[in-house]
Amino acid sequence: MHYIKRMDKIKIIFSDFDWTLFDHKTRTFNAKGIEGLRLAHEKGVKLIINSARTYYALKKLDTFYLIPFDGYVLVNGGFAMIDGTTLYADFIDTKIKDSIIDTLKNENLGFILITQFNTYIKEVDKNLIKDFYSVYYEPYPIDFINYKNEEVLSIQVFASPLHDDFLKRLADKYNLIFNRVTDNNVELFPMNFLKSKGIKAILNKLNISTDQAMAFGDDTNDIPMFNLVKHSVCLGNGNEEAKKAASYVTDNIEDNGMFNALKKFEVI
Repeated sequence: MHYIKRMDKIKIIFSDFDWTLFDHKTRTFNAKGIEGLRLAHEKGVKLIINSARTYYALKKLDTFYLIPFDGYVLVNGGFAMIDGTTLYADFIDTKIKDSIIDTLKNENLGFILITQFNTYIKEVDKNLIKDFYSVYYEPYPIDFINYKNEEVLSIQVFASPLHDDFLKRLADKYNLIFNRVTDNNVELFPMNFLKSKGIKAILNKLNISTDQAMAFGDDTNDIPMFNLVKHSVCLGNGNEEAKKAASYVTDNIEDNGMFNALKKFEVI
C-alpha cells in the first residue's frame, strides 16, 4: 500500500457508484459522501462518476441531480463524456448487434440493450428479471417495443448457467467478453471496456496529470482505475484485492469513508 501525499493538489476525482456512494444496505446515497463531493466541486475540483452502471440507471436514481458531476465513465468504460462532450463510445457493430438480437429471440431468451443514454428490455421470464432488479436495485428499463435501433454498448442476457456454453460460443463468434453477473444474468460487451480507458481520455482532454487525480472505489473492477491515478482510495467495505491495490483504505461507506478521506487529505 502506498500513501497519499498531502502536497499534491487534487484537480479531479473519479468515483465509483455502488458501495462507494450508494449504500445497498439502506438503498440510499451516503449523505456525507455527497457533501464531500459538493465541497470539492466548489473548490474547483472536477467530478467524474466511473461506474459499471448505465447513464439511464443513474439518471433514474437522481444521481445527477444530487451530485454536480462534470463527466461520466460508464458501463465499465464503455463510453466517456466530459462537459457534455462524448470523448468515445465503444459500440457493438450494428450488424453483430442485430444478429445477436435475432439469435436471442430464436432461443427465447430475455435480454437488455444498453445504449449510451437508454436501456431497453425484451422480457421472457419475469421471475429471472424480478430477481436481478431486486438484488441490484436497478431502475426498470424501457420496453423493447420502443427501441429504435440506437447503437448498443452492451447486451445483458437473462439466462441460467445451463446456457453458458451457447452464450460463450456466441461471444467468441463476435469477439465479445462473456461475463456472468448472477446465476440468472450474463453480460456481453466489447473486449476493450476498461474503467481506466475513460480516465485516460478525460485526463488527456482536460490536460490533468495522474498525480493530480484521485479515485474512490471498492471492488476488483476499480483496480485498473487505482493503478492509473496516483491517489486511490478504497472504501473499508471493499474487497481485499481492491484494498491492496489502493493507496489508502478509508472507513466503510456507512461510516462516511469518502468524506473522511477527502478531509484527511485536505481536498475539502
